[in-house]
This record gives sequence, structure tokens and C-alpha cells, in this order.
Amino acid sequence: MTATAHALIGGAVASTISNPELGLSLAFISHPLLDLIPHWDFANNWRAKDKFILFIEASADLTFGVLLSYILFGQNVNLWYFFGCIFVSEVWDIIEAPYWFLNWKFPPISWIYNVQSKMQGKAALPWGIITQILTVALATLILQKI
Repeated sequence: MTATAHALIGGAVASTISNPELGLSLAFISHPLLDLIPHWDFANNWRAKDKFILFIEASADLTFGVLLSYILFGQNVNLWYFFGCIFVSEVWDIIEAPYWFLNWKFPPISWIYNVQSKMQGKAALPWGIITQILTVALATLILQKI
């Protein structure tokens, strides 16, 4: 999933689950669960991309996701908790980033990369974006009912 999708789920969790232990845990586990769903993201075919371009794309995706999440969900939530939920929803990819950009292929970074790459449900554009929109919308609706 894009960083935007993960940030939106993290923000939605923070806005609907008031218990920080439960909310942070749910935001953390949401990342690998969401990655099972077929999707497209900027890291698809990352080996063939210029690393600087990939870094710019990933940074813009993360920034956009955090800002959009704040606009949609962050207004009436403790900001430490809110940004904590977003951070733990993104941390899987943050830990994996040195593998992509610095070629760090040693544990624990290589372990995270191996787990993440095996769990990725990949889909081409435009379907890979459509599945993300539907997944984020459905997850947000479910969280609102809790």
C-alpha cells in the first residue's frame, strides 16, 4: 500500500480507538494485513528506479498521507497519540527503507524486507489504486462502527 493509505488507516485508528494500547497495536498490525490486499505503490519495481526519484516519491507520498490524515482525522485527537498511530502504521516500511536506498542486506532489516516482500499483494494501475481506496474506505467505516 502507499504510505498515504497506511497513514489514513493509522489516523482513522487514532480517531476512533481511545485506548492507546489497543490503538497503537491495531495501527501497527494494520500494515502487514493491508499489504496482503493487491495494491500498487511507488516501491513496485523499485530496483529499476533511480534511488533519488524513489526517495522523492516515497517522501511526497508519506507527507501527503500524514497531512491528509491530519485533515480528516486529527482535529479532536491527542496529537502524540495521533502521530504515534501513524508512525507505527508506517514503521514496517521505514525499517525497510535502508534495504532499498543503502543496500543494507543484514538482519533485522533484511528480515523485515523478506517478510514484507512475501506479503505484498501487487496489482497494476489503475486497479492497484482502486483497491487501496476501497480498502481505506471500508476500514474507516468499520472503525467508525466500533
